[in-house]
Amino acid sequence: MALAIGRQLGLDGEQLNILRYAGILHDIGKIGIHEDILGKKGRLSEAEQQVMRQHPVLGEKIIEPIDFLQPVRPLVRFHHEWWDGSGYPDGLRGEAIPLGARIICAADTYDAATSDRPYQQAVDDREAIEILTRLRERQFDPRVADALIRVIERKLA
Repeated sequence: MALAIGRQLGLDGEQLNILRYAGILHDIGKIGIHEDILGKKGRLSEAEQQVMRQHPVLGEKIIEPIDFLQPVRPLVRFHHEWWDGSGYPDGLRGEAIPLGARIICAADTYDAATSDRPYQQAVDDREAIEILTRLRERQFDPRVADALIRVIERKLA
């Protein structure tokens, strides 16, 4: 989905390649999070949320020594930053968040919403569009949200 968003936004081949790796590796830091937290069926406690919020930093540290993944590091670290600055781990806002990380954030949210999880039932694509629209300008870069919505609408057509 991240690649489809990137294509919709007109990214070039190298940018799409970086996005491809980030799409695969963005949650690699979760290998450092205990299974009790990852698989919990209910809401996470505040302490558990703080542990979970470390996965982007852990992920960046995991890929740091790999030379060819250097351009992917900021996408892994910042994929939970929100357009309005209320994300994590660094509270980046707007254009300060790398475009690739903004794309991964939107694609990841779409995937989470449309997949069954221990803590929620999947929604269909129309409901996912409603979620993306509601969170546009808060969680998502409006341009990225609009591109993802266009990708989903083409899929529905």
